[in-house]
Amino acid sequence: MGASSGGRGSHDSVVVSLPARPRKQPKQARSVALVEALKTAGREVLEREGREALSIYRLSDYSGVAISSIYEYFPTIESLIGAIFEDYRADVRLQTIANIHALPASATLYDGIEMVLRTGLGALHRWLQIDSQLSIKSAYHGELVRLEIVKPERFWISRVIPALVERFSDQVVVRDREKAGFLAYQAVTALPRALLIEKPHYLLEDDTVRLLARMLHALLTTADPEQPSR
Repeated sequence: MGASSGGRGSHDSVVVSLPARPRKQPKQARSVALVEALKTAGREVLEREGREALSIYRLSDYSGVAISSIYEYFPTIESLIGAIFEDYRADVRLQTIANIHALPASATLYDGIEMVLRTGLGALHRWLQIDSQLSIKSAYHGELVRLEIVKPERFWISRVIPALVERFSDQVVVRDREKAGFLAYQAVTALPRALLIEKPHYLLEDDTVRLLARMLHALLTTADPEQPSR
């Protein structure tokens, strides 16, 4: 599709290749259960057998759902995988927030940042191994959403950074927490996507996590020398 970057002082257009989407969203309990069963079956095939094994015929055989019923909600296998990836992201986000709250009392803000980054980068690497093309396409689309060049159908508002700041409130010593939180959110979303797109081999390297963690820690703990911290 063509997406105008209007409102930014430019009349240029960019071509956006959107990740495939489901044909429609289920509404009745029976159809919701059917879609969930298809996503569960697709996820199991992906994790056990790999992307090449997941076809419409394999999905139908594995799930016991007729091909015609699959097409009613998922016009392509890519649209099913896209829905599975959305669930992955939601699960990882919720689990990360739970892990933040579960950190021991002795944990520091740096420990929390490192855990968040290790979890997030590990998830990106996992998705890349499952379906590299869709992972990269989703990363490009995610960046356009972040920059407000295109509008998403559904937008997952990140709660990870606010949860981290709340958990270690006494260690966040910056004058403007809202600004620091905004910058941290932008960094923790944009930089991992850049790694996925340009340097995927960096995702699981320990020093990648340490370097990013140091940057985010400094961002959240360095008070303005000209202003008193609060």
